[in-house]
Amino acid sequence: MCTGMSVTASGLLGLVPDIVCEETTVDVTRASAMYVNDLPHPELLETELFRWKRHCQRRPPAERPTTVSAAVKLCCKADFPNVHVLLRIACTLPVTSCECERSASSLRRLHTFTRTSMAQERLSSLALIHIHYDTKVTLTKSLRYHLFC
Repeated sequence: MCTGMSVTASGLLGLVPDIVCEETTVDVTRASAMYVNDLPHPELLETELFRWKRHCQRRPPAERPTTVSAAVKLCCKADFPNVHVLLRIACTLPVTSCECERSASSLRRLHTFTRTSMAQERLSSLALIHIHYDTKVTLTKSLRYHLFC
């Protein structure tokens, strides 16, 4: 279930050039008001948003970034300081809480009677292996790392 803050923060996705240029744009003023203390020049935000939209509309539709990370690369920090900060904040927003929930439930399973017999480093390693089970671990590479480090 989405909270009010997460819905408001997701309004920052309206800064992505592909979304900015649509007929029905997302209102980013509520989202930007949430991060007004992080902006270098909040008094210029409205004008800067207008300029950002015009800048994005000048690009051909095929060359407009569709992701926040691509939009950060397009956004010049000197020309659009507020938009650049808001896009960087949008990059750090978690998409879901699955990763956090998975790690919490994994640690709960690892905290058994065997926990008392293992060191913190081993517990951390086991937790990472359990959480990221889909990542292939090369045993020889791991052993070489532990032998020489």
